[in-house]
Amino acid sequence: MPSQFFLASLESELGIIQVRGPDAGKFLQGQFSSDLQGLAEGQGQWSSYSTAKGRMIANFYILRQEDVFFLLLAADLAEDVVARLLKFRLMAKVDVSRMENQGWSLLGVWGEGAGRALASTLQGTVPEETHRAAMMSGGLLLLRTPWGEPAWWAAGPAAPLESLGQKLEETGGARTGADGWRHAAIVAGTAFITRATSEQVIPQELNLEVLGGISFKKGCYPGQEIVARTHYLGRLKNQCYRIQSPAEMHPGEHIFTPDMGDQAIGTVISAARDGDGHTALAVLRAANAQDSLHLGSLAGPRIGLGTLPYALPLEQDGTG
Repeated sequence: MPSQFFLASLESELGIIQVRGPDAGKFLQGQFSSDLQGLAEGQGQWSSYSTAKGRMIANFYILRQEDVFFLLLAADLAEDVVARLLKFRLMAKVDVSRMENQGWSLLGVWGEGAGRALASTLQGTVPEETHRAAMMSGGLLLLRTPWGEPAWWAAGPAAPLESLGQKLEETGGARTGADGWRHAAIVAGTAFITRATSEQVIPQELNLEVLGGISFKKGCYPGQEIVARTHYLGRLKNQCYRIQSPAEMHPGEHIFTPDMGDQAIGTVISAARDGDGHTALAVLRAANAQDSLHLGSLAGPRIGLGTLPYALPLEQDGTG
């Protein structure tokens, strides 16, 4: 009988940034696209960090735990985001650091049997509500991901986290590589900007408005004018789709259609193997999403559209 749940070490996939200090909440509120003022203890949300032109440097999942904020983001952008936050903190009483430098690791656990296995192994109440987290035995922080399917991030000191992974394997969990976790995230319609796609798309184009990662009622933050104008003036032209291809896809690869010639109409954001083929999330020009799509060039492999578990931004606006 196949395993009911999976686990994967995510150190190479995602980084963990800690922001703490008496001014942490106020400082981050003025930097990110989401509204942190309503973020309760043990609660998380999607968010993003943009340039003044509204282009995302990175997007991330941010969690508040007591007086500390944790950011989960693409590992290859973590140092850049730390440096930028330190640059702009000015006189704010805030400390910013990589949790990997403090001996932390990250584990992804997902599948129908994952919750039961975690509860049994950790001997505690596992957070079942999406966007919620709890401290577990061994100093491990367990976060229920914002996906419809059961999945959790477990973060904490390397030794107890490795012990958790071994015990989960003993209870029937199948260990996979980070590609397996990335596939599950793509199916859930979520992706992280990486170095290959940094500063190329605005938050709405990655569907962050649908995912709750943008507030249009909070105060100023970098790129807010562009994000707000796109929203209120109905100027969104691109959105994130799930795509399928028999060929391997990579973040940063462009997508073309004969109707637009040599002008790219999309960019791959996150990709993973999917059975005998490959699946990805890509930002596409909505007007051409139903056209004949090709990867890399007009002569490249054909691409088909997959499904997402939520309505696209333009569909929610009634303009798609």
